[in-house]
Order: sequence, then C-alpha cells, then structure tokens
Amino acid sequence: MKHHLAFAGLLALLAACSHEGSSPSSTSDWGTGLNTVERKYAKTAPQVHDAAVAALKDLGVKVTKDRHDEMGSEIVAERADKSKVMVNVGALDEKSSRATVRVEPGDARMASLVHEKMADELGLGGAKGALLGGNTEERTYDAGLQACADAAERTVKSLGWTAGGKQVHDKWAQVDARTNDSTPVRFRMDRADENVERSKVKFTAGTGKTDDSKTLLSRMREEFDRQIAGHAK
Repeated sequence: MKHHLAFAGLLALLAACSHEGSSPSSTSDWGTGLNTVERKYAKTAPQVHDAAVAALKDLGVKVTKDRHDEMGSEIVAERADKSKVMVNVGALDEKSSRATVRVEPGDARMASLVHEKMADELGLGGAKGALLGGNTEERTYDAGLQACADAAERTVKSLGWTAGGKQVHDKWAQVDARTNDSTPVRFRMDRADENVERSKVKFTAGTGKTDDSKTLLSRMREEFDRQIAGHAK
C-alpha cells in the first residue's frame, strides 16, 4: 500500500512538471541583468501583451512568434541585425502582471527602451500633473539643485524603484523614475533664489488620470525629506 501511494505521488509530481511550461507565460533560462530587464505593471496580462506587440512594432522590430492567453504571453521578435528580442508576460493577479524583456546579445539599454515604449502604450508614460491637481506637491528646501537632484536619486534607490533620467542645469533639475508597478514619478527642482542655495521641489506621481497618488506622494516626499536632511548634516 505504501509503495502504491508513493508511486501515485510520483505520477502527480511528473504530471505537474509536464504541465509547467505549457502556458505562454512560462520561461526558462532568461539570463541575468546583463541582457534581461524585468518590470511589474498595474495592468492585466492581455493589456501588457498588446502593449509589448505595439512597442516592438513602433521600434521596427519584427514579431516572429506570439503565443498568448489570459495568463500571459511569450513573444519573440527579430531586429534588423537578426538579433532577437524576447518578451515574456505573466499575470500576477487579476490587475497586475510581470513583464521580462531580453535582448540578445546582452543589451539592457534596448530592453529598457522596449519597457518604456510598453509603458507609453499602457498610458504610463512620463509623470504628469493632473488638471485639477491631486497628484503633485511642492515644497521649498534650503539646498541647491545638485543637492536636491542627488537626494532624489537616493530617494529612488531607498524606495527600491527603477531610476530613469537625471538632468541638472543652471536653473532647474529633474529626476524621473518608476515605482515597483511601473507608475511614473518625477522630482522637478527649480532655483528659488538667485542669491542663496534654495530650491523649489515639485513631486509628481502618476499621469494625472484616475490613479490615487496621495499615498505615493507622501512616500516620495517623506523619503526625500530624510535624504535631504541627511545631506545637510
């Protein structure tokens, strides 16, 4: 009887293993950060799949394979130089998904570009203030633009977000990033006084549409306050 139960358990295990990988969202050997970039999106798997196909088309990359269902997708595309771009999408729950982009040979920059195009297609482009406010907050700090930009970078790193672009000019600076679900955030710094080191910092979370950004704004500002205070010490 014990042998029979053990054998039945082995069969169940083998069946589970054979089923694994049957969904388009399954992957194997997706490599390391050298050529793979993974992001989460607060969108369904079908939405992220459609965004990936549109992004590849917009970048002039030809899709050669496209397997997808409600749980995810597996897309293989080919660039003009015959190198491959692979996108794998998997549902995390009913409202969010994880997308992995791999470019061969190792090209994390191109993989990140595909993600940015996907975000645009999903309505998650750059952070923008809402027409009636609600997703922005402004404060003035006794610190220069460079110090504020550096504090913004440290804030992004401390919160575990994905860093984007950073610009520092004579009269303004800007740091862009994305949260863990790819929501865009922006730190905009403007010189507030020509005679002393003082900057006006505008925090923006989301795209100004229907997302509730109050909690996110609070996290941004509170962590920034900690980072800029640490710099002053």
